[in-house]
Amino acid sequence: MRVLIIEDEPLASEKLRDSLRRYNPAITVLAVLESAADAIGWLREHPSPDLIFSDIELLDGPVFRVFEEVSLTCPIIFATAYDQFVLRAFRENGIAYLLKPIEYPELSSALQKFERLRSSFAHLSPEAAQMLQTVLGQPTYKERFVVKARGGIYLLTTANIVCIELINEVAVAFDPKGNRHVLPETLSQLESVLNPRDFFRISRSEIISIHYLDKLENYGSDRLAVHLQGVSKVFISSASRTPGLRKWLG
Repeated sequence: MRVLIIEDEPLASEKLRDSLRRYNPAITVLAVLESAADAIGWLREHPSPDLIFSDIELLDGPVFRVFEEVSLTCPIIFATAYDQFVLRAFRENGIAYLLKPIEYPELSSALQKFERLRSSFAHLSPEAAQMLQTVLGQPTYKERFVVKARGGIYLLTTANIVCIELINEVAVAFDPKGNRHVLPETLSQLESVLNPRDFFRISRSEIISIHYLDKLENYGSDRLAVHLQGVSKVFISSASRTPGLRKWLG
């Protein structure tokens, strides 16, 4: 079994190595990568491993952007100290979700699940296996939010979200009429459930919709000023997210 580890905590990755050796000394750890950028580069240059163990919150952001950049066919076992990413994890080829600190019985159970799945796939025809992989790999994203409104509740569809802004540590969505809608999720949670083809997080506190993009202007040497329809505020992308924003826009 060839395993790739994506983990930015040295102690956690070393403990995982020890547990893998305990489970099966024949397991080969191909590499330990500490950032999403490193993982993207490695996966583009090497054959797919049999299995990936991955943390979710890495030094340079959530690991999910790796799977947006690189097409994967291998399963993933996610390990994290937080449980708010569980839904997105299972959309991204996830077969198990382990909470840190990882206990050996849970790790062993996840590996046994992987081996059962691999054995089942081995008995499928190549055409059937490819079809199943395609179906399982198709992500689904949130299409609406239930938000509180005066006198009751309101269904806010993602198609009617111009942008989401963090205001006083609260996520607020703006619709095309300029109305505000308070969302209970954090921006990281929202980023994980919104379709990345339609939404992009341009800074720590702002997510925009491509469908309401009016124009872009250079802002300094490494940032962009973003103008959205129906919103008077001009949003400024962070320097670290501007390259990704340019790529997202095509």
